[in-house]
Amino acid sequence: MRAQHPVRDCWLAVNLSGLMPGLGQCYGQQWIKGLLIMAVFFGLVIQALWSLLAAEGNTVHAFWKAGIAAIVYFLNIWDAFATSGQPLHPLGDKRRGRDLWYGVFLSQILPGLGQLYLNKALAGAVFLVVGVGLSMLANYQPVVLPMACTVWSIAGYHAYRSTPINPGREQSRSGQMLMVVVIGGLLLRLTIGSLPMWIDRSVMQCIVPSESMVPTLQVNDRIFVSRDRNYLPKTGDIVVFEATDQAIEIVEAEPQSLFVKRIVGLPGQEVEVKDQQVWINKRPLTESYITVQADYAWGPAVVPSESYFVLGDNRNASADSHVWGFLPRANLVGEAYKIYWPAQRIQSLQR
Repeated sequence: MRAQHPVRDCWLAVNLSGLMPGLGQCYGQQWIKGLLIMAVFFGLVIQALWSLLAAEGNTVHAFWKAGIAAIVYFLNIWDAFATSGQPLHPLGDKRRGRDLWYGVFLSQILPGLGQLYLNKALAGAVFLVVGVGLSMLANYQPVVLPMACTVWSIAGYHAYRSTPINPGREQSRSGQMLMVVVIGGLLLRLTIGSLPMWIDRSVMQCIVPSESMVPTLQVNDRIFVSRDRNYLPKTGDIVVFEATDQAIEIVEAEPQSLFVKRIVGLPGQEVEVKDQQVWINKRPLTESYITVQADYAWGPAVVPSESYFVLGDNRNASADSHVWGFLPRANLVGEAYKIYWPAQRIQSLQR
């Protein structure tokens, strides 16, 4: 007699591939295909993030790679359902029209859908309202995110436990996968939901509001700013900072306004502007990034410790250190390292 293979559920394969592309194929014992899908998907995701966030990356390429990764993800789910190696069969009480893992799959899409599929309208409505409501609230109150993710996972667990099944050894085996799907789904949602917050702690997005940095930065250029507490500016770096009290008063800027300028003088250096030239410690500063020389004189003065002298590249149309004084290090936000949009302006700002 030939040994019987355990019955494998097609909708469990779909749930697994929804958690991690290729995992459903591995469940169906198509290991090479599953591992290949994993490698392709995560390779595309990593490349997309690099293209988006790295100074040398191209934002347009990031969108293309993210789009291809999305296509791979959805094709992977379809493949897990349709073509996994050993025959996959929906488990559950077919006489009552209920598939054990289909309700879980619906609950991964939207909490409460699985309960509605099982004709449990009240439970479905509760999960739907609470789950979607907490998810929307989490956009404004990140502390709510774990609660929202937990409700989605509980909805999947409840759908599984509420599905009538035929007694048998195969169904008890499927129950061992329940915690994998529930906990895996919880971790996946927490990771995806927290990703924007993690990125925001390291990278700030800003829009250039004025012509003070022309020609390097144009009005409405969108730039990435690296948030690094240990960042030590170098001469020539473009930095974003909170406007000083003097700048707010002189320029009549809003409190906590952000400015973008270029580092010209470091702590302890003597700075002077004369004869249409910036002089650092009595030596002319080479500046290939400006097109119009300064038509004013300033200094000489020594930059205080924990402070910087900053100027706009558009020297005669920039309210900067020659107008409102030195920039305290405490006001620094970080280095502007990339123009990420518009598409024709994408470039690194690092020298």
